[in-house]
Amino acid sequence: MRRKRNRRFRLILLISFSFLFLFLSSSYAILSENLEVVGQATISSRVSSGGDFVGEVSDEEDGLVENEDGSSNFVGDSGTTVNNFIQMPGDSYLWRILSIDVDGNLKIIRNRDESLSMAFISSGGNARDWANTLILQNLKSWYQENLGGYSNIIVQNPEWLLTDAAKPGTVVNVLGTYTDSPIGLIRNDEIVNSSSTGASGQKVSSWLNDGYIWTMTYVNKGNKTDRAWRVNGDKFMDSAAINAGSTVARPVIYLKSSVMFSSGTGTESDPFVVKY
Repeated sequence: MRRKRNRRFRLILLISFSFLFLFLSSSYAILSENLEVVGQATISSRVSSGGDFVGEVSDEEDGLVENEDGSSNFVGDSGTTVNNFIQMPGDSYLWRILSIDVDGNLKIIRNRDESLSMAFISSGGNARDWANTLILQNLKSWYQENLGGYSNIIVQNPEWLLTDAAKPGTVVNVLGTYTDSPIGLIRNDEIVNSSSTGASGQKVSSWLNDGYIWTMTYVNKGNKTDRAWRVNGDKFMDSAAINAGSTVARPVIYLKSSVMFSSGTGTESDPFVVKY
């Protein structure tokens, strides 16, 4: 009788140890899998844009300044180091990050490209008729040819502010918005705000200074409607007329907050590389 009891006890003990071993093995496998998933999520979070991207940039070292509304923009005078270079897939020209809006979308401007020299031109010489300007039509065509394949990472209908100003650094009047295009130009006030010292007369010292470029801000000068602000290095100049001559256009687009970066630190030699 005692032998039967001992045999039954050993059997129960063996079964118990077997279940314990299976439980521990399963727990370890689950724990290992969870640790691996957490690791991947951490990496993904580190290279994503928007709010996570802001955490990748050092305010003091790279010039990123947070605004009261929660948006951020890069600020630095001409010649200072601003680590906001970005590389789009298949593009030999780098871009620069202008700002990050409250939704985490990145507004970027393309580096100077002499081949993108365009006249502003509008029917009737009215610079304020942005929708019918030749420069917008040329920008749209350039977008389709060069960036049309990346539409899923580019905001397609951002809100482009149509503004005017009497001179750089003065009150900017918002005249309306335009949303029927994924591509546009920089505004007069964005150039002023990219400088730590702002505008001084007709000059502004900014990391954006790089020869002649168009802005999409109109010149507020009495009843004249045929002028738009453009920049020549550190000098703001209103063109004699939008229908006369061409000036380099630096395209501006918005990258979605969900866009990912595969590598980079934001320097010119090691730009943030868009993962696509």
